[in-house]
Amino acid sequence: MRSEEANNTQSELESDLLWGTYRPNLYFGTRPRLPNSLLSGLMWFGLDNQRGYETIRHSCELGDNLGEYGYARHNGRDFGEQTMLDTDHGVEIKSEFIKVPGKNGGSWAARFSGRTLNDDTDGVSLMYYFGLEGNGTMAMSALDDMLTIRGKTPELGRFNIRIVPAQSNVTPQLPNALHKVKGISSTSKISGVALKVPKTDVWRAKDFISQKVLTFAKSRILKIIEYTKSEGPFPGYVLFGMDTDIPKKKGKNLLFAQMVVQGEFSFDVIYECADEAAKIDAVSIEAIASNKRKEFDARFESVFKLREKGFSNAEVEMARNALSSLIGGIGYFYGSGLVSKDPKPEYGESDNRIAKPELSEPYSLFAAAPSRPFFPRGFLWDEGFQQLLLGHWDSDLSIEILRSWFHTMDSNGWIAREQILGDEARSKVPKEFQVQYPNFANPPTLLFPLEMLASWAKSAEISQSLNAATDANDMVQPIDTSHRSKAIRENLGEMAVYVSKMLEFFHRTQAGEVSVAAGQADGEQRMNAAHGFRWRGRTMDHTLTSGIDDYPRARPPNAGELHVDLYSWVTYMEMVNSNLAAYADSSSANATDEKTATSLDSKREMYLHWLDELHWNEDENMYCDVTVRVRDDFDELEDDESTATERVFVCHKGYISLFPVLLGLVPPDSAKLGHVLNIIEDPNELWTDYGIRSLSKSDQFYGKGEDYWRGPIWINVNYLLLSSLHRNYIPVEGPYQEQARRIYTNLRQNLIDNISKQYKESRFFWEQYNPEDGHGQGTHPFTGWTTLVVLIMAETY
Repeated sequence: MRSEEANNTQSELESDLLWGTYRPNLYFGTRPRLPNSLLSGLMWFGLDNQRGYETIRHSCELGDNLGEYGYARHNGRDFGEQTMLDTDHGVEIKSEFIKVPGKNGGSWAARFSGRTLNDDTDGVSLMYYFGLEGNGTMAMSALDDMLTIRGKTPELGRFNIRIVPAQSNVTPQLPNALHKVKGISSTSKISGVALKVPKTDVWRAKDFISQKVLTFAKSRILKIIEYTKSEGPFPGYVLFGMDTDIPKKKGKNLLFAQMVVQGEFSFDVIYECADEAAKIDAVSIEAIASNKRKEFDARFESVFKLREKGFSNAEVEMARNALSSLIGGIGYFYGSGLVSKDPKPEYGESDNRIAKPELSEPYSLFAAAPSRPFFPRGFLWDEGFQQLLLGHWDSDLSIEILRSWFHTMDSNGWIAREQILGDEARSKVPKEFQVQYPNFANPPTLLFPLEMLASWAKSAEISQSLNAATDANDMVQPIDTSHRSKAIRENLGEMAVYVSKMLEFFHRTQAGEVSVAAGQADGEQRMNAAHGFRWRGRTMDHTLTSGIDDYPRARPPNAGELHVDLYSWVTYMEMVNSNLAAYADSSSANATDEKTATSLDSKREMYLHWLDELHWNEDENMYCDVTVRVRDDFDELEDDESTATERVFVCHKGYISLFPVLLGLVPPDSAKLGHVLNIIEDPNELWTDYGIRSLSKSDQFYGKGEDYWRGPIWINVNYLLLSSLHRNYIPVEGPYQEQARRIYTNLRQNLIDNISKQYKESRFFWEQYNPEDGHGQGTHPFTGWTTLVVLIMAETY
């Protein structure tokens, strides 16, 4: 049970984190961490092209071809700034977000400033909106120089909003020839439109305003043609600069502000709660943003010490942007997911008998999206890597995300690997990938940040013991770490219970089905260790559940396969689960007594024995997958059917074959470590000047087919390798210590150099990097695990 102190701290944190830029799928959007509440967002479109309204910018899209976007600074709490460069629509926009603490999550403001890129331009239409998904009211009023909104919801209480354009904004005026056209007035600095839409469709704000803009433009065209007898073309600001339209009838739940501008511009969006102590004005926005900017830069250097390590200004800027863009990708998601109640049938089996997938009960998730345009939702496989970086920056924020993930776990210990919650999320995912199956696992990377937190808690305990024993006259000053250590320990105790359930889920659903060593092991987990493990959800060319999607496996798939990466993951889970058991409270400890009875050393020894027994191939000197096939000499008439098959290795040098080393399972003095390091260091196998490639250059599948994990360089696995070398093999004397140090030094420098080079050229972080020339490829910006470059630079693992 959590202490009263922990509960109070949690309440303060939830208030502090209530509002944020939690709509990462938008170029800029805010929402509270509340279901069915108040949403806001930015839109814009250029006016030089009369069809510009068809490509209104709102949600992040690869096809928008923005030259730059992503946060330059974001502290995850009360400050963030980014620049959005849109050459197609001729505009550059900078956003600054600040918060002021107060009741009901406090107040916040966003300042947007920028310029149109061309001197001879019709300008750009800027729009900002607020939409109410749930219960509550909003009412808009329009003045010449601002729009105001008064509202109230059960959770937020009363609030006031002001949208204020700068007095210096230049608004294009009607041509003289059109002044006398009836029903057409000069464009004002700001106009407002109020709509009523279904609450469940507020997220479709762009669709609704697009239709409104088109209807308005058609009306104006008809009036102009009737008066001038000319069919155009007409200036974009004449057609698309809307008049204020705020019906008196109440009940409008989607409110827009529009500003048409040329040249340099600025406008503020100010949301104020009812707390008088949380007021914001234009002067305070600038002052707060300036102070937060300085605080961020100082804290970034204090945490990661990159300047101290000798990195250049450009490299520090890249690292700062990496962390900030990861934080800017954090979102609050709420809705129902599409879930099958039945397990997905094996490859080749009919799925006609499984029940039709159904929408789950709505639930929430607080998570970091790996890619704002392409993967704007939570991914289990990605999150653990992402929290390694975020945890170093803000452990409380990271723990809040980890707890949110674990709270999605069902009673069987299953967490959906892809969180597609609500209609907005499903609109970005092809139907064939929307259903989540209860027998599909995913790499348990959430254990990475938990292991890190546990090590911090342990270090704090040791530090406290040393401080207590330090003589008062000693030079060492005691450090007050008790508060942070206690908070981390209590959260670890809660999450340790979930880890135990997750481990049981893996043993129950991912165990191998072929008895390799019957009679040589006893107990469920010992038998599973002997039998190995197999990812469910295989197809001929994909094992999506493994995270290493199209990496070559046995062809065709069959139930006799054993996967070396999954065996490594389960072994790692066993180690971490044993270490975390000490943090579980007494009521939970009883449930894990059976699993913690075996000492950690003997458990490790058992798993490593069967890892080598099942997956080490002496002929190839590498770890391999395993499958079964019919013996070449099997005689259907003469031989017993039970002897028809034999176990064979499926060997492909690459990320899968490295997992026992990546997770630190291979002993430092093992000859097997030397063989694996040789594969890594060989340029004809995995080594490149840009990072370790995912599949050996000598493999028959290298660069073939989808070529997703068949050669390209992925930063998460390269980070795992560096981390393992740094933590497990370089500090320990042994025959491969110098080789491990050489690989670490060269690989680290190659990764930093190439990511820096690609960022300088493109201003983006990429999903993967080409193994032949190092260029960024795949989706972008990819600000999930690629941002681990910050920890690589800091040498923090």
